[in-house]
Amino acid sequence: MPELPDLEVLKDNLTPRVIGRTARGVEVRSPAFLKTVQPSISELVGREVTGFSRRGKYFITGFSEELKLVLHLMRWGWIWHGSSSYAPTRATIFRLSLDDGHDLRLIEPGPQRLARGWVLREDDPGPLAELGLEPLSPEFTAEALREVLSGKRRQLKKILVDQKLIAGIGNAYADECLFVARLSPFRYAHTLTQEEVARLHRAIPDTLTWAISEIKKRLGEDLFEKEVRDFLWVHGRAGKPCRVCGTPIEEVLLGGQRTDYCPACQAVNQPSG
Repeated sequence: MPELPDLEVLKDNLTPRVIGRTARGVEVRSPAFLKTVQPSISELVGREVTGFSRRGKYFITGFSEELKLVLHLMRWGWIWHGSSSYAPTRATIFRLSLDDGHDLRLIEPGPQRLARGWVLREDDPGPLAELGLEPLSPEFTAEALREVLSGKRRQLKKILVDQKLIAGIGNAYADECLFVARLSPFRYAHTLTQEEVARLHRAIPDTLTWAISEIKKRLGEDLFEKEVRDFLWVHGRAGKPCRVCGTPIEEVLLGGQRTDYCPACQAVNQPSG
């Protein structure tokens, strides 16, 4: 599932390709994809693409005259940019044709069609209204994080992936942020000391910024067809030695999600400091 770092690189790499182009056609190829009726998706035709942005795990394309297309790629979706002359595949669920002979397409392989789209007026937040703190924004202060964690008898991993609390972090980067903070995914938020909260507050933006840089190094100006994860500390490395201490990375299911962690670096009773 694309998470905040993936979408930040996608935004940057699409910008020089698409900004300033005008939509000349749209095609919805999956009946479950579009979640709005008004404005009509046909209203995108003839409008200029003015910018890309991100809110949480939502990818936003801005258009002239104050319209926007909000996409959630869900588990398997990814964005393709290329010549309109290539026939859409069966995995193409949405197609935006541009005036330079190229398309933006949302591709979702596999039998399930989970990706969703919304056409909204600029001042309509739509599904974005329910999202929590943006971890790379100025509003993500230590005090704001303390308020999110305060009194919550929930495990840290579950809090970090709750989009209504902190937006943009999914399964992979929750594991990574907790590893960098040296906190167990099983710790309950209400048990954290002030120093541990401060450590987590530093680890979250540091980890996400680092990941953006690493993904960019690997992709250059290209777009991804699947998430780039080879550089991660713990996620996806079950059974392999920890890159810090050498202890084998362990994996469990926590709330139905695969959770990878180092049992030494992230011991439940890991001392502060």
